[in-house]
Amino acid sequence: MRDRISARPSILSWLTFALLLIFLPSRGAASQLPANLLISPNASPHHVILVEKSSQRLFIYQFDGDYELVATYNIATGENPGDKKVSGDRKTPEGIYFFTKAVGEQYLTSTYGVRAFPMNYPNLMDIRRGKGGNNIWVHGTNEELEERSTNGCIVLGNGDVAQLDSYIKLWNTPIIVETELKYEDRSTLLHQGQLLLETINGWSQAWSQKDLDRYLSYYASDFRWKNLDLQGWKIRKAWLNQRYRAISVQLRDIRLFRQGEMVLATAEEIYRSDRFASHGFKHLYMVQNSVDWRILAEEWHSAKRPAPPLLQLAAKPPPDRETAQESVRRFVEEWRRAWEQGDLPSYLAYYHPRFRTRGMGLRGWSRYKRQLFSRSSERVIQLGDIETEVQGSAAVVNSKQEYRSETHEDSGLKTLRLRWYRGRWTIFRETWIPLPDQG
Repeated sequence: MRDRISARPSILSWLTFALLLIFLPSRGAASQLPANLLISPNASPHHVILVEKSSQRLFIYQFDGDYELVATYNIATGENPGDKKVSGDRKTPEGIYFFTKAVGEQYLTSTYGVRAFPMNYPNLMDIRRGKGGNNIWVHGTNEELEERSTNGCIVLGNGDVAQLDSYIKLWNTPIIVETELKYEDRSTLLHQGQLLLETINGWSQAWSQKDLDRYLSYYASDFRWKNLDLQGWKIRKAWLNQRYRAISVQLRDIRLFRQGEMVLATAEEIYRSDRFASHGFKHLYMVQNSVDWRILAEEWHSAKRPAPPLLQLAAKPPPDRETAQESVRRFVEEWRRAWEQGDLPSYLAYYHPRFRTRGMGLRGWSRYKRQLFSRSSERVIQLGDIETEVQGSAAVVNSKQEYRSETHEDSGLKTLRLRWYRGRWTIFRETWIPLPDQG
C-alpha cells in the first residue's frame, strides 16, 4: 500500500513535466526572436531567411514593424560540420548572404531540382578572411531529401523550394546561416538595434558635415576598403572634403542583421554634393569593441536609378530681404516635415555642426531625438504665427508650435536661431517655452 501511494506523485510529476515541455516553448517563442534579427523600427517590410545547420531547418521571418515567423522548411546542408574554408571541404558557409539570381527548371540539370537561387558566397568578409570555394546555392532536389548530404549547398524538397519565390528579392533578402540559432527577448533586440542606429546616424551626420575626425572615429583600426587601410581612407576622404564644397548623405530603410560577432547594416543611400551625386545601397560590416560598434568594412551597390540633382550652393543668403525671408520659411517647413516624418538623418542634417541646446551638442541632441522618435510612430507638428528676421548670414525664427503624437502633446513658443553654413541655412540654437496654460 505504501509503495502504491509513493508512486502516484511520481506519475503526476512526469505528467506535469511533459505538459511544461509542450506549452512553455510556445510562450518563449512569442517573446523571443533569433538574435540575428536586430530590430530597426522604421525599416520597410521585408523577409529574412535563417538557416540552422544543427536542426537542418530553414526559417522565414517577415518584418512589418516587428518580426514574425511565417514559414519553416526541412533542408539538407553540407556533409561535413563547421564553416566552409576551402573549395571541396563539403561544408556550408556561415555568414550573411544575398541571392544574386533565380534560375528556373528549364535552365537546370536534374541535380538542382525545379528551382535554384545562387548566393553571393564568398562575400566581402569571406574574401577578407581567406575563405575559398564558390557556387553555393539554395536549390531543390529530385531525390528524397537527406540531411547533411550536400557538397555545401542548402537543399530543399522541390515543393518547398518553389515557394521561396514569394519571399526572395534579389540582392535584398538576406539569408543568414548559423550552426545553431540563439534567441533573445524582443526588447533586447530593439534596444541593441537602437544603439546601432544611433551610431550609424552619427556616422552619416559627420560625413555630411565633413567633420573628418568625428567621421573616422566610427571606423575600426583594422578597417579596409579595397586596397586602402584606415590611413589611406583618411587621405581619400580628406581629399574629397576639399574637392566638394558641401555634402549631403541621406540613409533610408536601415536594416540590421547579426551573424556571430558581426552586424551587417544595409541602407538605401542618397549622396549629393556640388560636383557629384549617386543613388545606391550601402552595406556596413560592423564589429563591437568593449563598448562601441565600429565599421570594419563597407561596400556600395548602384540602385540603377537616375542620380539625384547636385547640391546648388550660394556663398551668401539672398540679398533681397523678401527673398531671404522666403528661403528661411522654406527651410523651416522642410525641417518641420523631416521632424514630423521621423526621418532622423534628414532631420539632423538641418542642424549646424556646432549646434547647442539644453546643454547638449549635436551628438547629444541626436541621442535624445532618437529616443523620442522611437516612442511614437506618428506625430503632427504645426507651426503658426511664424515671424522671421534676417540679418546677413544669421536669422531668427519665432513661431507658435503645437506637437501631437500617440504618447504626448504640448504647445509652446519655438525660437530657431539660424546661420548660413556651406550654402544653406542651418539651426545653430533652438529653444522652446511652454505656453502659460500648460504651467
